[in-house]
Amino acid sequence: MGIFDFIFKRKEAEKTEKATDQEEIPDLPRNLFVDDSDPNYNTSSTSLEFGTKLPIDIIYGFLKEDYESKAYNDALVNPDKSYKEKNLTIIKSNLEIKFKQVLLKYEDMIREIDFHIKSRSEAGLSDLVELLKSRKETYIKHVDELNKMKAHLEEGELYMTGLFQSYEVGFTKGLASLSIHNLKIDNNSL
Repeated sequence: MGIFDFIFKRKEAEKTEKATDQEEIPDLPRNLFVDDSDPNYNTSSTSLEFGTKLPIDIIYGFLKEDYESKAYNDALVNPDKSYKEKNLTIIKSNLEIKFKQVLLKYEDMIREIDFHIKSRSEAGLSDLVELLKSRKETYIKHVDELNKMKAHLEEGELYMTGLFQSYEVGFTKGLASLSIHNLKIDNNSL
């Protein structure tokens, strides 16, 4: 019996070693080594590529919104000229509010960066101070640009008034579509 015990213990030891060897090498998922994604799918966003990720982007985003489609739908809901004029006034008011919000944010950012420049200068962190001064210059340039944009809005510059013209075009298209639709219904009823 001693021999059989020795043989069985040896076989069990071999099974345990094989199991231990297999446990040491974990199964690695395929996605760690193979990229099965569509090579033509572009995950980058143009707003991330061209945006500054600073408050001025709020104004640019507002100017690039699709006012033509909004106006088209507004015309279908209420084809009244006074409704169009009120909506144009609201758009202009919203733009002015955004200007105020963004300028206020920049004022806060500049005030905060001035504090950091002063305190880091006193601590002798000259490299950091230079970086902060550079960032402050960027903020000041943005404030200057925002002030120019506000002036251009009042002067009627095309790039600032394009959203209003886009709204006008969309509203006109909506009116035309509504008229054509009504004419088709009238012609079909005859």
